[in-house]
Amino acid sequence: MRLAPAELVFLDGPDAVSFAHAQFTSDVKALAPGRWQWSAWLDAQGRVRHFFLLARPQPDRLLAWLPLGGAAPLREALARYVLRARLSLTAETEWSLHGLDANADTAAPTLDVDAIAPHGDGFAFRQPGGDRIAWLAPSRGPAAEPAMLERWRARDVEAGLPLLAPELGGEFVPQALDLERLDAIRFDKGCYPGQEIAARLHFRGGNKRSLRRLSVNGLPPPPGAQLRDADGTDAGRVLYAAAPDEGATAIAVLRIDIPQGADLTGDAGTLFVTMDV
Repeated sequence: MRLAPAELVFLDGPDAVSFAHAQFTSDVKALAPGRWQWSAWLDAQGRVRHFFLLARPQPDRLLAWLPLGGAAPLREALARYVLRARLSLTAETEWSLHGLDANADTAAPTLDVDAIAPHGDGFAFRQPGGDRIAWLAPSRGPAAEPAMLERWRARDVEAGLPLLAPELGGEFVPQALDLERLDAIRFDKGCYPGQEIAARLHFRGGNKRSLRRLSVNGLPPPPGAQLRDADGTDAGRVLYAAAPDEGATAIAVLRIDIPQGADLTGDAGTLFVTMDV
């Protein structure tokens, strides 16, 4: 069963790793073939344009999976920096995410935590938040019930993954998305777009936002929904939400002074209660 569309950017060629290392926030040169890591691409102001899983299925091939979409804009923007680099960039938007249970599904491959392996005509890898395996492959078969995707996305919230919808690109600094916790950003490697500003914020401080989980009493809000505190002051924005069987949950970027257990409100009077990531 297909859970959701999957958008990917493939980087192929002998310069794929060096090019990605110079553009993305993670230590791409340390990524061994058959492994994956979280990564991001910043704008010149040091804000996150895209957050993605970066995998190296083959020595001269990388793939960037953007769980909430945005492959075409990422590919188009990266193409401006290729110049004489020996690589090709391809955006795939006709693939799908399939969810496998590592314990219950006999067809699920056996994988280490950070391993990626060929599976069918796609790739499989473990995801945080339970014993689940993501399988990315060209679209096939019927779509799963919406509730199955909601349960999957709730696991993303549980794991504190700062998945970024395309419309929220360029809104948040890496510290607000807690990229260091995921080892998705390094400040001790060569320069990359926005690195100087992000590093200054890292070493000198000054970040005023943090990633938080929310319980939701009402309908799950869309990405980018505004949140307000008890005084009606802007408290932050929702990244994404899910409504599994046990109740709605969301992950948001909030002001760092908002305590755990605080009540927040959104549109139509929806009530949110803050939790730690």
